[in-house]
Amino acid sequence: MSTAVATSNKSAVKVTQLQSGGSRTSGSKEIYVSTRTTRKEDGTFKVEMIEYPTDGSGDAIVIGERDPGNPNKWNWNGNGTASTKELSKSDSSLSSVSKNQINSSQMQNELVRDSQDQEELNRANAQPNKATTTPETGDGNRPSGEPPKNRVATRDQFGNMNYPITRDSEQDIIKFDMLKYETKKVQELGFGERSGSSGRTIGSVTLPIPGGISDSNACNWGDDNMNPLQLAATAATLQTMGTNMPGVSNAVGGIIEGIKKNNDAINMAIDAAVASQVVGTNINSVLGRFGGSIINPNLELLFQGPSLRPFTFQFKMSPRSADEAKEITKIIRFFKQGMAPIREESRLFLKTPHTFKIKYVQMGGDDESPFLNKFKECALLSCSVQYTPEGNYAPYEDGAMSSYQMSLQFKELEPVYNDEYDNDNDASIGF
Repeated sequence: MSTAVATSNKSAVKVTQLQSGGSRTSGSKEIYVSTRTTRKEDGTFKVEMIEYPTDGSGDAIVIGERDPGNPNKWNWNGNGTASTKELSKSDSSLSSVSKNQINSSQMQNELVRDSQDQEELNRANAQPNKATTTPETGDGNRPSGEPPKNRVATRDQFGNMNYPITRDSEQDIIKFDMLKYETKKVQELGFGERSGSSGRTIGSVTLPIPGGISDSNACNWGDDNMNPLQLAATAATLQTMGTNMPGVSNAVGGIIEGIKKNNDAINMAIDAAVASQVVGTNINSVLGRFGGSIINPNLELLFQGPSLRPFTFQFKMSPRSADEAKEITKIIRFFKQGMAPIREESRLFLKTPHTFKIKYVQMGGDDESPFLNKFKECALLSCSVQYTPEGNYAPYEDGAMSSYQMSLQFKELEPVYNDEYDNDNDASIGF
């Protein structure tokens, strides 16, 4: 089995700084690290962390290795600018950065050849439960009842990308997880919930939270009329049908009592209705011209249904290095290719494009921010890219644009319902 070595782009990460003596914290300091991963002949992976000098001089050095027997543990060697105690106290931040580096599309493309490689790499990266998906071959010999296979060139793994590539690990971000689309299953008199995103995630992009973020919740309400004649006819019909609809029997009783009390008015309305039918005009036209009145329409605003929330984001990305230009290219490709319809091998059907799970993350965590809105699963409706946002064509020497402006328009797949807000004593905004 062939070997391979891949080194990620470097990232800045803050580590705990201890006072001399190594017992009390005196703040934090920033170091630049990357992850070097080696695929060995036996198919397993060796994961090492490399530190770079902050002033750009000197060589990068290995400062630690994930324990092969327990990948959640790092074995620090004390060769870097931070001591083993300082690195141990910063295990969580360093481990998170390393995981993101290994999950980048660059590392995945260089190290993973098949599902077995993916499974071993996930284990070495302390993510043994992460979903692995092997590409479908589309051989056309599927058993009856299986869904049509995708065409061979269909992409179903996109990796994990970040902009900027050296962002502060504590920076607030917006994260886009790409999901394989899943239909809802019929459940009793409606449809059940889709499965969670963890088993369907096939790639992700993290970007700085842009300006102008907002949400807008809405419901559809509409004008509705039901005049007394329509009301009486409806109530009588429902009672004849023997309905158990609440309020029908009381409504019929009230209508009968109203007829008794307003016999003259009822007779006038009936006469106007008959006359309007004979001459082919509206009952209110007859009543308005001859009596100066109309039938009371009982106008009311009634609930018509929920609505789906749209979201628009705009990101300006300016590469500061050749590596960052490549990362921006991959990010744009991530959204463009991910939103495209999928052809199955016979070309008779088109499959639904991939969907997206969006969340705001603050202070280097992974949970959704309680101070900003949450999102339901979304479809990407449009992806627009402006390649000369400054108004002039100014590429770098290698051809990369000096700046890109990407606009994304999403829409949620389903409405937000009252019972979906967390019971947390209003500690979060929710949807």
